[in-house]
Amino acid sequence: MSGKSSFINRVSKKTTAKVGNKPGVTLKKEWIRVSKNIELLDTPGVLWPKFESEDVGLNLAFTGTIKDEILDKQEIAFFLLKYLLNNYVELIANKYSLDLDELNEKMKNSDNENEEILEIMEQIGRKRGALVSGGKVDKNKVAEILLQDFRNARIGKITLEKAPV
Repeated sequence: MSGKSSFINRVSKKTTAKVGNKPGVTLKKEWIRVSKNIELLDTPGVLWPKFESEDVGLNLAFTGTIKDEILDKQEIAFFLLKYLLNNYVELIANKYSLDLDELNEKMKNSDNENEEILEIMEQIGRKRGALVSGGKVDKNKVAEILLQDFRNARIGKITLEKAPV
């Protein structure tokens, strides 16, 4: 559950509980007095440690529901890009000014799919200027770009789950 701290601040008519525009801001339990006879307990959100499938966990990570600080952003961005290339390749080509035919050809080569995805991440990094000294691509910056573009709907209309056929 999220929004507990915002609710408590609204009810208490003060900004006692720390809030933010992402999950995971509340780090510990805290009692907040609302009135003489009422106190509310603000608690961190809870995520179950085991998901029904790896895809559920990845989808939560893609959307930022699981805090980025506890995940490997490069790995999450890699799996997001893999999903997008397999399902929304045109959107990726358009967003990052990449050649659609080249992307399709790279994704056909299933023997080296992981290497191809890493190469595409590098291309995105070069196009977006995510470079460090020596002209090397900053993989952390590329991961941040991909995740933020996805989370802010700058890539396009995307769904992570599809109804069974």
